[in-house]
Amino acid sequence: MYRTMLVFDSYELSDAVQRLHVWGESSGFEITDIVNDGITAYKKMKKSHYDLVITEIRITGMDGLQLLRCAEKEGLCSHVVLCSEFPDFSYARQGIILGAFDYCVMPFEESLFFSMFSRIKNEGFESEAETLYYTDEITALFENRDKEIYTYVSGIMDRIYGESADKLAADKKARKIVKKVSDEIFRRNEWLDLYISEKYFYGFDGIAESDKETYKKKYHSIICSFFEVYCSLYPNTANAKIREVILYILNNPENDLRQKRLSAEFYINSSYLSTIFAAQTGMRFVEYLTNVKLKRAAWLLKETDLKITEIAERLDYRDIGYFSRLFKRKYNMTPTEYRLPEGYNYQI
Repeated sequence: MYRTMLVFDSYELSDAVQRLHVWGESSGFEITDIVNDGITAYKKMKKSHYDLVITEIRITGMDGLQLLRCAEKEGLCSHVVLCSEFPDFSYARQGIILGAFDYCVMPFEESLFFSMFSRIKNEGFESEAETLYYTDEITALFENRDKEIYTYVSGIMDRIYGESADKLAADKKARKIVKKVSDEIFRRNEWLDLYISEKYFYGFDGIAESDKETYKKKYHSIICSFFEVYCSLYPNTANAKIREVILYILNNPENDLRQKRLSAEFYINSSYLSTIFAAQTGMRFVEYLTNVKLKRAAWLLKETDLKITEIAERLDYRDIGYFSRLFKRKYNMTPTEYRLPEGYNYQI
């Protein structure tokens, strides 16, 4: 039997689901737990395995979307279904973004539940294998800094949205690929956490509801923008010593990174480091160092409450005016403007 937990604050909704003739031998799904608040549900999910969690969106303690977010982030349950008394595409859209398996509204129909159960039981191998294949291919393009990634990702999005008439199902599939790619790149490059917040790959919204082209362009943009930032921070080089220097810089952006000190640290002649770095990466050492520091500054502006002067000092910019000019040249806005929430438009 597939273990199912119901999470409902509304007695009417809970009773409607329980009364459906879909539970037991006929479907293979059984209700093993019923709770009426999100926090209790979350605690139970951490202790026990459930094949399916059906939750009302408006519940106390932790609402259905928050519960879904935690389940997805912590891998607590792969099939979370949201329920509501009223059809609301914005909730459905947000749920799919966060990883919901489905979205149901009153009046509940038994045929829809049987269909959902069938999809859960038959879900999987082919779709998962395809997702893993795409993830591996895109990850390889990242590691090789291969610009074919633009065409490849465009082809994937055309295929996903061309195969499915259900834009929410296609969106969920595309979203899953983005998530797996980002998870894998972050896993292989722990230094990325110092420059990019992984939550930005999952926390955006606002895609046009009826336009598949907008969906495709958005996901293409997310992966390819990530690729461009990755390449700018971690340029490809065949020289092991230069790669060692780059990784040291990436892991220690707030250290003393002056060229002379690094040359001494890695037993390289300073002039040689400058020459070979430019030859290997296509950019001057000071240009690369500025790029890394400003990317770190951008992260600190968004993710901490440090004063701008403190951020500049941490990155060895003693002249705040100079730091601000460099930052504006790169991001087309001042550090103060970049930090303002209303000025934030998804970018990494």
